[in-house]
Amino acid sequence: MEVHAHSHTPRKNWTHYLWEFLMLFLAVFCGFLAENQREHLVEHQREKQYIKSLLLDLKQDTSALSQNIKSRERRRISADSLIDELSFPISNEIQNSIYFNANRLNSLAVFNYSNSTIQQLKNSGLMRLIRKLDVVNNINSYDLLVTRHKVREEVELDLNLEFSKAICSVLDAVTVKTLGDSLINNAFKPGMESSLIRPVYRSLITKDPDKINLIKGIVAQLYNRNLSNYNQMVQIRKEAVNIIGLIKKEYHLE
Repeated sequence: MEVHAHSHTPRKNWTHYLWEFLMLFLAVFCGFLAENQREHLVEHQREKQYIKSLLLDLKQDTSALSQNIKSRERRRISADSLIDELSFPISNEIQNSIYFNANRLNSLAVFNYSNSTIQQLKNSGLMRLIRKLDVVNNINSYDLLVTRHKVREEVELDLNLEFSKAICSVLDAVTVKTLGDSLINNAFKPGMESSLIRPVYRSLITKDPDKINLIKGIVAQLYNRNLSNYNQMVQIRKEAVNIIGLIKKEYHLE
């Protein structure tokens, strides 16, 4: 009968198990660091994409604001002229100018806010991607400023609707529409606006003092509202330009 000797594996020292544990821990920890670093790189790339998109929106805003401010300068002149024209005896020449200024005052160009990027960041909770706190604060302040302006603009639109109804009781509707179309078609042709008030005398359908006084009262309100919103838009454009400069500086963009 054969007797087989059993080989015994030497018992491992406790330091061996400790070393294995450390190696396993190190592998897991390095994997965690690598994944964390990858996530940071992805987030930084997304941040730059959003910043560039935001920069484009702000540039569109400044362009739109500049156009709107010029339009409001023309509205101020027309409102001021219209109040004077309705305050004196109305001759044929003045009637012609009343139509022109009434049409220009009646054409209110609203500010189209390019807020798609800001809304996406806010609604999806991605504002956290923007690491620069001063940029975030300025973006939020700008968005609040424009939002308040849009509310004021709605009030002005309602007042403009009142004006539209009031002038229809004094000015001939067909002439108003014809002149309005001419103003739109020649808006970008230098010198065309002034020529539109000369050709054919446009008569008022009534010179009722009560109706004319009502128009004057609404025009005075429009003048004040336009001036207030004009100043607000100048401030908004200034803020937009400041944020553009801040973003370019913080993110080293051209």
